[in-house]
Amino acid sequence: MSRLGALTALLLSGTASASAFQLEARTEAQIYQIRAWRDASPGEPVLLPRRRIVQYLGLNGYELVTGQDVGFESSLRVFADFGLPRGEAAKIDGLRSEDADLLYAFVRYGGNGFEGRLGRQLYVDTADILAFDGLRVRYVSPLGLGAEVYGGLWVKGAGFLASSVYQPDGTRESDARRLEQGVAGADPSLTALEPVYGAKLLLEDLKGVSASLGYRRALVEGKTDLERATLEARYGRGLGLSALAGVDFDVLGSRLAQARAQVRWDGEQLAVSGEAMRLSPVFSADSIWYWFAFAPRDEARVRVDFFPRGPLRYYVQGVGSLYHTELNSTLALAEASKAPGGPPSQTVGGSAGAALRWGRFRSALDLAYRQGFGGSQLWADLTAGYGFGQGRFTLDGRLSAAHIDDGFNPLLAGNFFGAQVWASQALTRAARVSLVLEQNVNPFTRWDSKVFFLFDLKASL
Repeated sequence: MSRLGALTALLLSGTASASAFQLEARTEAQIYQIRAWRDASPGEPVLLPRRRIVQYLGLNGYELVTGQDVGFESSLRVFADFGLPRGEAAKIDGLRSEDADLLYAFVRYGGNGFEGRLGRQLYVDTADILAFDGLRVRYVSPLGLGAEVYGGLWVKGAGFLASSVYQPDGTRESDARRLEQGVAGADPSLTALEPVYGAKLLLEDLKGVSASLGYRRALVEGKTDLERATLEARYGRGLGLSALAGVDFDVLGSRLAQARAQVRWDGEQLAVSGEAMRLSPVFSADSIWYWFAFAPRDEARVRVDFFPRGPLRYYVQGVGSLYHTELNSTLALAEASKAPGGPPSQTVGGSAGAALRWGRFRSALDLAYRQGFGGSQLWADLTAGYGFGQGRFTLDGRLSAAHIDDGFNPLLAGNFFGAQVWASQALTRAARVSLVLEQNVNPFTRWDSKVFFLFDLKASL
């Protein structure tokens, strides 16, 4: 933990002259187990116990220079899994029994339409979420026109104090173990540095309209690993008509990756919205799934929200999906999908719910049903909570029931039940402890119990 101590000292030294700072800490004790189905049978299951202690530490400083918008933000996660010995973790690439992850830590400056960030930071847009170590500069003129540029090194799980949380799925963090064993096809480039850079043209709040046109590219050993172009637009001026649209185009594959369009009307007691989406897996070009698991889904939703005077709120929603699944023509599953009476390529369904808030009591009920591609699902969720003693002690509960008939996995069939109780007690204005108990009963994992203990500490000066 010497590097953790050095990092903490560095962050603390930077806050010595801050006129305001905020310290947030959370400790989580997580006890649960994961059931394995490989080399196991329903009568003799193999269980992976998880006994983890996770500590989050956030340190933020504001107005480091008097009268100037200069500050920093940081979040550090330290964890240890006592249910996973080091010897077992070493057998799986990228798996660690204990370590520390610096989720983000950057210095920020803003003023007169300009904003700059330097350090490890998160970047979110219609394409995805990524973390990089580098610089981001943004400027918006008083007319609402502007631009931003950013660049640095993509944060990978194999990097210093790094996590693969914001990497595209389907890529191993390292092939070090397979390289040592001389396995054919082992890839030494998985641990290589990956520069990423991008830029956007911006339009902000011009008569209610905001928009951006962006480009992003990432390189591994000089070869393009990810290349995206994005377009986003939004309109809204309070109650009445609003709209948003976004497109993510995969330049490397010359195909549409993600798209979303929504039109919404908001009144004082009623809101109506319609939405259409194209959803696709987002992978790195290093991943085999990028080339063989591209299966987009088109989805449309219509929703009505009703919030009359009083403690009740209601909503109803209709959903339809179309799956574009391209199967290998030599597989029997492909022939079955084309045969009369084969599995459909679309789903239809909907959901409805109501929420109640009465003083310190709150509750909600949601019902959802879908049928078509992949089988059918019926879900019911009931939540309720109450705050005691001016909210110092809160008690929340959740009951879930589902009936699932999966068309591809016979193990996912039958009735599934779940229950959760969350009790939270405020010790002081800055400290709170919570205990979470969860129990799931289903034909897939039989009995699944989880216990979480949380301690939150927040201080501001």
